[in-house]
Amino acid sequence: MKKRHLFFYKFFYLPVLIFLKLKFGYRFKVARNLPGPYIVLSNHNTDYDMLLVGLSFPRQMYFVASEHILRWKRAGKFLRYAFAPIARYKGSTAASTVMEVLRCIRAGRNVCIFAEGNRSWDGVTNPILPSTGKMVKSARCALVTFRFEGGYFVSPNWSEKNTRRGRFYGAPVNVYTKEQLAGMSVEEINAAIARDLHEDAYERQLKSPAPYRGKNLAEKMEHLMFLCPRCGALDSLRSGGDQVSCDKCGLTFRYTEYGYLEGLPFTTVKQLAAWQKAEVEKAAASGQARFTADEAALMSVSRHEETPVDSGALEMNTERITCGNTSIPLASISDMAMHGRRAIVFATTDNYYELAIAGASNTLKFLMLYDILRQGGEK
Repeated sequence: MKKRHLFFYKFFYLPVLIFLKLKFGYRFKVARNLPGPYIVLSNHNTDYDMLLVGLSFPRQMYFVASEHILRWKRAGKFLRYAFAPIARYKGSTAASTVMEVLRCIRAGRNVCIFAEGNRSWDGVTNPILPSTGKMVKSARCALVTFRFEGGYFVSPNWSEKNTRRGRFYGAPVNVYTKEQLAGMSVEEINAAIARDLHEDAYERQLKSPAPYRGKNLAEKMEHLMFLCPRCGALDSLRSGGDQVSCDKCGLTFRYTEYGYLEGLPFTTVKQLAAWQKAEVEKAAASGQARFTADEAALMSVSRHEETPVDSGALEMNTERITCGNTSIPLASISDMAMHGRRAIVFATTDNYYELAIAGASNTLKFLMLYDILRQGGEK
């Protein structure tokens, strides 16, 4: 641990505390008397989660963060200098990340990881990678599980930077000592992590309704929804204020401050997203799935530097993804993920790529199709 990392962690604690309380009305519980070193595993709801988790852990930690933030020109340099985040190349195997986590733990440092890897789109905690339990077992240290409640509604993943205030709480769930973990199998550790981190925003809202007030509550929902639930048109939805409308059929529905939908046969975003995924699954099963975007830029990424590869129209079908004149078979892609709402990252056997998609075309549809095809191939 370098002295400057500890200094900046302590220096920013109070300003961050004030900022997050004012912005979200966030409440939290401080973790005390922890047997260090330890790994903190948390669910992932907002772009502020590193700051939010840090409030509960006054002892300095190193965070596993998406590699793309280290490519930010000025901010990336400062983050590397002040906090030394452990880079996670989304859309690739995490072997190098795991090795760096283990090195930190063996040096007596604490590490925080957002076990889902990606933020939830529908308010339900994403599946935890099976390799997580193996990493925790190999670390031979304590494990602290941490869960946010209400985070999905204060900052829905699709809403971009449009946040709201409402019931929002974060706290440690369980502390597992290294002795306890030594007596557990990898499967038992994974089951404990999944249980502790599980959060269903709508299930909680149903049991105890709470308002999440803000402006333009439905804005940017087209980052999630790319199919019209009435006419099935692709990329035809437009949001404004608390409403979403279809350019093709004129459908209009509303998103309320309680997170519910009005004007549709679906009452929650969770139900609407499940319907959309089922439609893509049908298209993939028939072999007819094909998604496009008018403009995209393909870049290769190495050592936090971007090199342009191609640009132009983007098309993805059940066999390949093509940007401009560059075509990549899906079979050669080992994994794929998103960062933010406009970029896809993926790894092949010999390269790591980023696709930045411009214009009004939805980005999630490409990742969803890839995941569905991959899961189908693994069955």
